[in-house]
Amino acid sequence: MTAERPDVLELAKQLIAIESHKLYGGREAAVGRFLTDWFQERGVEAELQFVEDERSNVIARIPGEDDGPSLMLCGHLDTVPAGDMLDAFTPCVTHGALWGRGACDMKGAVAAMACVMADVARDCALSRSGGLQGDLVFLGTVDEETGGLGVKAAIDAGVRADYAIVGEPTDLRVALAHKGACFVRIILSGRGAHGSCPEEGVSAVSYAARLVCAIEGALRKKLSDRTHPLLGCSTVNVGALRGGTQPNIVAERCEIEIDRRMVPGDDDPLAELRVLAETVCGGVDGLSVDVEESRMSSVVPHKALETLPDSQIARAALEACRETALPQETIGVTYWSDGGHLAAHGVETIVFGPGRIVDAHSSQDRVAIADLDTAATWYLWMIRELLGVSAPNT
Repeated sequence: MTAERPDVLELAKQLIAIESHKLYGGREAAVGRFLTDWFQERGVEAELQFVEDERSNVIARIPGEDDGPSLMLCGHLDTVPAGDMLDAFTPCVTHGALWGRGACDMKGAVAAMACVMADVARDCALSRSGGLQGDLVFLGTVDEETGGLGVKAAIDAGVRADYAIVGEPTDLRVALAHKGACFVRIILSGRGAHGSCPEEGVSAVSYAARLVCAIEGALRKKLSDRTHPLLGCSTVNVGALRGGTQPNIVAERCEIEIDRRMVPGDDDPLAELRVLAETVCGGVDGLSVDVEESRMSSVVPHKALETLPDSQIARAALEACRETALPQETIGVTYWSDGGHLAAHGVETIVFGPGRIVDAHSSQDRVAIADLDTAATWYLWMIRELLGVSAPNT
């Protein structure tokens, strides 16, 4: 059921060429305007939803003829910066793959979703499909890479659907679950002294080292018992340790930055780290410890996603996999997505998209052109399964 889709490839190239990361002025503003115009030129109702400064979500809709269920295709418009990737915003096709920043995560999937929206709008206008039984919505969000303000703004504004497909890279596998995330900063403040008489001070670095050992020892062991059949166990990673000024001064300050990933049911990582910090550092005269969640995961709680395998969207997804000759076993993914916030607000959500997560954010950011084509076909089948339109002509 796959076919070559030059429209998807061309749109993906155009999206990659428009920078939309945190170091770029206006961030996602330009790509949002471009995509809104693209939809409108193809007869799809689309608008910008203001989020912050110039940054706006893109919301496109194809209304259904009946009062049936609604389906959302969701993808984020931002990427990470170029980093070590050369010519990151000059899309390149080589060896059957599209290269460029965001090809994998996730402008390739956004292009596939947008082209499918245009297909459905055209077919409905020509009455070849008989119309949708329920609404079809595309939500292009800002800020997924740096906090999730876009999906929060959409939910707060009442943008909803019965079902949602988030197009993060899953290597064309159906993901029913993903981990939650909590990014934590622990700040230790001690008492400075001359390095020749360290007993006169309280070293924030020394106590930070003890706390790191406890995090990577006792806490990590504890988390290994919290498991999920698709996700494995909860994890903790100490990503950064910064403290002190020079060797002949007892360090007055040290910061630890931590990445906690949670399986469903692992619900209060911040409280757990506070208890651990108190156990290791509490009661030390001249030492204070502050444990705080960073804005990246606190403004929009990064909840875990778990969709039941016997849910309507899961059954439809596996049927679409059968029709497109894709694996019919479901998976879990370790990263967080906008889908966690959608699901937390009652939207039955899965994750499915072209590309491999290992290539995201790297100098190898790419997506197979054949996978873009297959993803578009799969999205069309999902619309058929959930909204009752005719099978795609490919």
